[in-house]
Amino acid sequence: MKKRIFSMILACAAALSCSATALAARFRDVPAGHWAAGYIETAAESGWVEGCGGDLYRPEKEVTYGEFAAMTLRLLFPEELPERGSGRVWHEPYMETCAKKGIFDGTEYDLGAGGDTNMTRTALAVTIRNALRAAGAKLPGARELMKVNVPDLGLYNGDEGAAIRAVYALGVMNGCDGQGTFRGAENMTRAQAAAVLTRMSRVELEGEAPAPAPDTDERQRAAYEAIIAMKVRYPEGTRWTNENSYAWRGGVFDVGYGCAGFAFLLSDAAFGTAKARTVRPVSLADVRVGDILRINNNTHSVIVLEMRERSVVVAEGNYNSSVHWGRELPASTVESADYLLTRYEG
Repeated sequence: MKKRIFSMILACAAALSCSATALAARFRDVPAGHWAAGYIETAAESGWVEGCGGDLYRPEKEVTYGEFAAMTLRLLFPEELPERGSGRVWHEPYMETCAKKGIFDGTEYDLGAGGDTNMTRTALAVTIRNALRAAGAKLPGARELMKVNVPDLGLYNGDEGAAIRAVYALGVMNGCDGQGTFRGAENMTRAQAAAVLTRMSRVELEGEAPAPAPDTDERQRAAYEAIIAMKVRYPEGTRWTNENSYAWRGGVFDVGYGCAGFAFLLSDAAFGTAKARTVRPVSLADVRVGDILRINNNTHSVIVLEMRERSVVVAEGNYNSSVHWGRELPASTVESADYLLTRYEG
């Protein structure tokens, strides 16, 4: 079922039948020239946001977890909205429903923060990614994520970085300057929340929430996110030659030089201290994200970023004396590899 959110927009708009003129009158602190006036209009007409009393929207007020929980349910899961007037703190039922769906996994709320805690931009990115996933949204693939440039991505952990890349790729959030800097420690305002909700409403939905991925698929996703996060520290074109070395924790080799060293560095970022094993001969069906291939007659090492039907996408060091991301290797190259180093169990 595609574009399910659009049908909800139309239904809410019809039910509220609130004109732009009426909206302007309702929120006297949102003048027509305000940068978010259009977003606030859409979000209010659709029922995702409410005023703060006294005909005020308070666009610069910072958004709490409780507030964004309510906004998220109104947008993505209107059929699961709790009843009002239960005598509890108003945001608790919204928070509980979102928590059951895993929407706040990986945020400060997951670590014990309350519903009245203001949300940082980092927490918002993680929450948006989780919420869209729970709603069955079509999230960007590895190729789309690789195209995203976030200058300060190295400041965030692997899952945060992956969420930030995802919301950038979807067009739901963007940078705070001309370079695309995320500034995740800053808090989100109600004006920005209206903009985010409107952009979320445009994300294509494929149907109900997908079934949990098998364990191996989940490990490959985590490996990809950990490796791609290293792109901030080692961007395309970074000089990397045989003079560069790295002591590997995988156990098969103690140290790698040049291309092998770079592959070992990314491998440790993905798998930590897990021990590796050597696989010969190599079949495309055996290759997984994070595996290291020794190719070109035992002269070059690459690490796998993405699996395709008859090829793989890799990252590599000492490629023309530098770091290179995104080269595609056909199945014939993969299966002629001298060996494969994997840190997955057999």
